[in-house]
Amino acid sequence: MTVINTQRLVLRPWEDADAEALFALASDPAVGSAAGWPAHASVEESRDVIRDVLRGKESFAVCLRGTGEAGEAAGTLVGAVALTDAAASTHAAAADERELGYWTGRPFWGRGYMPEAARALIGHARRAWGVRTVWLGFYVGNRASARVATRLGFRYVRCDRGVDVPLLGEVRDEAVMRLDLAAAPAEEELARRVRELLAGDPEPARFLSITEPVKLGRVTVLAVGDDLGALVRFKRNGAYFAAPVDGCAARIMASMVPDGALVSLCDERYLEVFAPGAAYEGLDPGRYELWAYGADASPLATGAIALPEGFTIAPLGPGDIDTVEAHYALLSHGEIEDHLERGWIYGGFDASGALVGFIGAHDEASMGMLEVFPEARRRGYAQALEAALIDTFMAAGRIPYCHVALDNEASKALQRKLGLRRIDTVQCWFGMPPRR
Repeated sequence: MTVINTQRLVLRPWEDADAEALFALASDPAVGSAAGWPAHASVEESRDVIRDVLRGKESFAVCLRGTGEAGEAAGTLVGAVALTDAAASTHAAAADERELGYWTGRPFWGRGYMPEAARALIGHARRAWGVRTVWLGFYVGNRASARVATRLGFRYVRCDRGVDVPLLGEVRDEAVMRLDLAAAPAEEELARRVRELLAGDPEPARFLSITEPVKLGRVTVLAVGDDLGALVRFKRNGAYFAAPVDGCAARIMASMVPDGALVSLCDERYLEVFAPGAAYEGLDPGRYELWAYGADASPLATGAIALPEGFTIAPLGPGDIDTVEAHYALLSHGEIEDHLERGWIYGGFDASGALVGFIGAHDEASMGMLEVFPEARRRGYAQALEAALIDTFMAAGRIPYCHVALDNEASKALQRKLGLRRIDTVQCWFGMPPRR
């Protein structure tokens, strides 16, 4: 009989004596409904489920190894975890494949027990049973299950639409995930898939805030698929950028984003899916237009824009933090310091060498932070700063683009003058609300 120990848990075979503890957890409608089965109606039913369903060589009761966080006794039942072979699985097809299933009782939600249990079981399956691929399916909208899958390293494969849930008499959409234990897809391959997928859109510029950072290696690709779109997470600041293809895809992506995370959504039509107003009172997302430069040469190179006589730009350094912070309030002290250390903020200098303003680049590889000091305004320096940065971007093989607040008419006029085009989309930034 296999018993697996983790730091906080014990995974052991099910016993008839577990019926009462199982009923206490499985009689909660919220637990079974998420997994596709009805709440248990009696201890006798729970005992039958143990005998007919749960008692298998790759199915385990998940119990506390020591005292729980709320004082629960060692041995207390937490939930269930299982690996189903190809004969009984919906998704596994070969002898070295399994399908992972799990649930956690409501009193133990939010403690991270199930990722710990599943990780231990998968590791055992790889070593003892030669398992090389693990599949997983969760019903669209089940954020808890999606977060477990993401933490375990599963990758999105597809969404099966209109799946029968016979025990509940329902039809649902199911996201299918896969974990390759032998060789996971290389980061470069996932990045290539994202760029190819989004480049095929009728208006690929809508996704510059994803494709440009992907090109620069600044993000981790969390999910990509023709029926999904692309979801990435920035390596440095942990922000999530989402480009869903439809409402179902948006629900899957929203399930994969943790509470409180900063999210950028490429299309505000799906904002209500990620952050429904009823679930997050006071939500006030930032909404921005996207403007992109599409010519083959910069406005400086074509002569469309001329710099003021003697004007130059150069990267500012850490010693300039007080100056930048005094004029720009949309980044924290630490973020400004980081941008300066990376050479992402450029100062503009007049013919005398005096600093007259600055412009910067953001993590998402967009232009921004454009500020001209009050005493130097109306001399063409804003235009000069952005034109010079466009030239710098293009010399590095990058596509110059920026985000403009919906009510910033002065910035829109500047973008038109510099030759940028407004892309037909509204992007928004917001904090992911807590799940109910």
